[in-house]
Amino acid sequence: MPLSTPIADRAAPSEFAMGHFYYPRHFSVLAAATVVLFLLGHWSLLSDSLIVTFALNGVLHAAALVLALRAPQSLARKSTFVAIAAVLSVMTLYVGIIGLVLFAVLPGNERLYVVLGVCSLSGAITYGSLIRLFWMRNISTRLILAIAIVCMLATSLAFFARSYVDFLGGWWLAAVWWFALSAGLWYFDAHADGLELGVKRNPRGTTWRGA
Repeated sequence: MPLSTPIADRAAPSEFAMGHFYYPRHFSVLAAATVVLFLLGHWSLLSDSLIVTFALNGVLHAAALVLALRAPQSLARKSTFVAIAAVLSVMTLYVGIIGLVLFAVLPGNERLYVVLGVCSLSGAITYGSLIRLFWMRNISTRLILAIAIVCMLATSLAFFARSYVDFLGGWWLAAVWWFALSAGLWYFDAHADGLELGVKRNPRGTTWRGA
């Protein structure tokens, strides 16, 4: 009969505590995707098409998640997730275009920060909802909003840094947003204390966690 002690229980994390993704692999793929974005920007290969650029941003992060899934999933489900992520990313571009018009009364620099914040926030909310729908049913709306706020703040700081460092291009903003969102997912997914806020309860009052 296996022995169970508090020390042994703490030493062996549950499958839920490990999270839905292999996060070391996910962040490694994200780092490689950042290099790809940097090289594409350095060689100006995507400068003529913002739609393709935003779609690629969505595809790369979604692919990094799909490649890090713990549970086996069908190719069709994975492909659908990546395709929808690309569409949502392109929609964020149009949110920015509309925002530039709506906030035209603001001074130039302030308007850029506001529009960037709106794009970061809305993009994280819609994409986080997509991740919830496909892979992380247990994450609550409140946690998605918290991650979105982190993305907004991180992207604003990245934009501020970009204004002082010429080396940092559009790839920098995308990469910071990626890592901010993934860091939020990792924290709330792989750490029980973070997920405690988002655990749902069934009608009988006992806790359960969706697949």
